[in-house]
Amino acid sequence: MATQPDISTSLLPHTVVVGSGPVGVRFVAELLERAPESRVTLFGEEQVHPYNRVQLSSLLAGKVAIEDIDLPMPTPSDRFSFIRRKVVDVNLRLKRVIDDTGTELNFDRLVLATGARAHIPNIDGLEQRGVFTFRSLKDAEALYARTSRAQHIIIVGGGLLGIETARALMKNNTRVTLVQQSDRLMNKQLDQEAAAILTHHLEEIGMRVITNAGVRKILGEGRVTGVLLRNHLQIDCDTVVFCSGIAPNLDLARSARLRVNRGIVVNDQLRTSHESIYAIGECCEYQEQTYGVVSPGYEQAAILAELLSQTDVAEGELPRYVGSLMTTSLKIIETPVYSFGEVVNYRRTPFHRELVFRGENEYLKMVCHQGALIGGLVVGEWAESNRVLEVFNQKKKMSFWQRLCFRFSGKFWPYTASTDVVAWPAASIVCQCRHVTQGALCKSIASGANNVTSISLQTGAASVCGSCKPLIQELLAANSKKPVARDKEWAWPSMLIASLAVLVVVVAVLMTPGIAVGNSITKPALLESVWNNKFWKQVTGFTLLGMTALGLLMSMRKRIQSASLTKLLGKFVYWRFMHISIGLCCAITLLLHTGLHMGDNLNRWLMLNFLTVLSLGSLAGLVVALSHRLAPIKAQRTAKLWTWLHILVTWPLPILLATHVLTVYYF
Repeated sequence: MATQPDISTSLLPHTVVVGSGPVGVRFVAELLERAPESRVTLFGEEQVHPYNRVQLSSLLAGKVAIEDIDLPMPTPSDRFSFIRRKVVDVNLRLKRVIDDTGTELNFDRLVLATGARAHIPNIDGLEQRGVFTFRSLKDAEALYARTSRAQHIIIVGGGLLGIETARALMKNNTRVTLVQQSDRLMNKQLDQEAAAILTHHLEEIGMRVITNAGVRKILGEGRVTGVLLRNHLQIDCDTVVFCSGIAPNLDLARSARLRVNRGIVVNDQLRTSHESIYAIGECCEYQEQTYGVVSPGYEQAAILAELLSQTDVAEGELPRYVGSLMTTSLKIIETPVYSFGEVVNYRRTPFHRELVFRGENEYLKMVCHQGALIGGLVVGEWAESNRVLEVFNQKKKMSFWQRLCFRFSGKFWPYTASTDVVAWPAASIVCQCRHVTQGALCKSIASGANNVTSISLQTGAASVCGSCKPLIQELLAANSKKPVARDKEWAWPSMLIASLAVLVVVVAVLMTPGIAVGNSITKPALLESVWNNKFWKQVTGFTLLGMTALGLLMSMRKRIQSASLTKLLGKFVYWRFMHISIGLCCAITLLLHTGLHMGDNLNRWLMLNFLTVLSLGSLAGLVVALSHRLAPIKAQRTAKLWTWLHILVTWPLPILLATHVLTVYYF
């Protein structure tokens, strides 16, 4: 039996990592960054460069190229080596691992990141041609080749992976049927209503979805010809793909006589039942919980690297693993789906509250416990995703007004830019998958990273699911030393002129004395036949009232979230221009109605409120019209400030107008 040189006798601790998936590679990078003096050997049984397993469905769908899913690896040196062999045994007494060639290698610390394999139910017909799993790059390549001749594919499993796989295989006019044993898709992440909307979306794009019906038997003689479901329905097909969950790889742990349950049991230091062996990722179990997604594995990798790199710290000061918060998202379907925390099977108490917002083909549900978010799910576009997940991770409380806003608008921050990542605290997490903070991204940009790719190489952000790329691009734009080009607003010269005209009228009313009544009927004052004539005063008054009501209604256009109504009503920029135009018409009509007189008592308050609304609205219009001349972030913040003030002073206007009309016509 061959034995490699005993490098563990060196003064440098030798860490052996078994498993070259995303979590194992991440741990190696974290450890070498914290403790460059460490000796690390990484074992991987696949004969390919380590890759990001999370993006296999995107690769199968043709959304990314194979080189895009390669994981960055440390350069081989006397401190790091990568061995493409399978570790088959562990000698605990001698502290050695043995690979499939019989070669032994000593270790000081052993980290098991063996991941998980696809779970395949025990049914008849599994040995036939046309039966696949989807877990590795080899599986992805086999399925990619299969789609060119497959006529009808059955996907077994309606969870996250099953849905993504089914969508990825819907090409070349291939029929796809998704079979789910539970009563709904993604039953661990979605409630009945959310799952129904998701099912509707999938069926709209041509996928058949069958629930409450697991596969009982695969039909065929040597090759697949169909499946028999548990509800006795028989479906003809030529391909079956199992995406029915995962099972942790425990063979190596069992051979080493480590304590295992559903996974390799670890404590809050991620240590197994042997003091020199640790486990991270999908193969490990902490407090009877295993995680089937990659994010918890990255957390565990960072914590374990910190633990193993600190040799002179007291036991009580070492970092501890306390479990992970679950977040999942569908990446390749047309309708985004998000789920996080406890949202389906949580323990209900009088202190729990469910916040629900429904739109057309969209559904948002948040669960709060004493004001703090403990979970949520969203089917549809979700602009606030990163900001809400940040609040969720930090266990911050939502105010009563935020919760009330969510019930009516589906947003906790309806009037602010939820994705204004530049304004986030440095400790806020921007990349949820790799837990990269805003401060780390800004530091990377300051060091010379000038695009998403270079930032990803430095920090790991956007290297898993890619959902944080827009936020990184926003940080790049804000921190760029070169001005970032900004598109001009539609009809910006007209918006500019209208806004300036409103300001001119407001200043004229405030600075010019009221027009005096003419000396005689033959010599009336300017516009006296309008502002001092009972009939025309009513005409201008009710015209002003109608335009004000119309302007208030038009301001609700931005709150419309329905896709069909948005398409029917047209683009928001058109309505904004009309709103500004109505503001100008209101200013001119106000001048005709009052003759520049401010009035007394209630009328004076009404006049001052009206002029304030007009002036703040015109300032907001000026900023919007000239936004292409300002830095993007500055333009956004300035427009938001004046718009907020405009909305704030508008609230008393309907009450003052109603009181004015009542006093004129009743008293």
